Amino acid sequence: MAYFSSTDELNRVMDMLWHKIKSDPGMSHKLLESKLIVQFKYRDPDGLLTIDCSSGQDMDIIIGTTTLKPVVEMSMKADVAHEFWLGKVNVPLAIMSGKIVSKGPTPKALALLPVIKPAYALYPQVLQEAGKKTA
Repeated sequence: MAYFSSTDELNRVMDMLWHKIKSDPGMSHKLLESKLIVQFKYRDPDGLLTIDCSSGQDMDIIIGTTTLKPVVEMSMKADVAHEFWLGKVNVPLAIMSGKIVSKGPTPKALALLPVIKPAYALYPQVLQEAGKKTA
């Protein structure tokens, strides 16, 4: 059974998490320096999340469709995203095995993994605030 019961639940959790990341100067500053637009496409349930750091000044978090053209696209099952935020996914291995499909300059996105690592500690808190169990 999928961890997220609906697209709405997935969107709510990811939105809450990314707003916490945006509020953290250590993470947001480095993400803004990248000036990347990264789009996450989820399935089971379906979801679409775009993180726009292209201005270098402010991070926009867009849930759902957008006219922005992402620099990097990452597609995966929502359960893979859940496991990632729990710190249980080796992203390069997941890309090699097809669990995550990446389009665009993947090395630029992979270089940001150490930057967002502190969000692993935030994720269980977000799940609790959203009324979800961390398992």
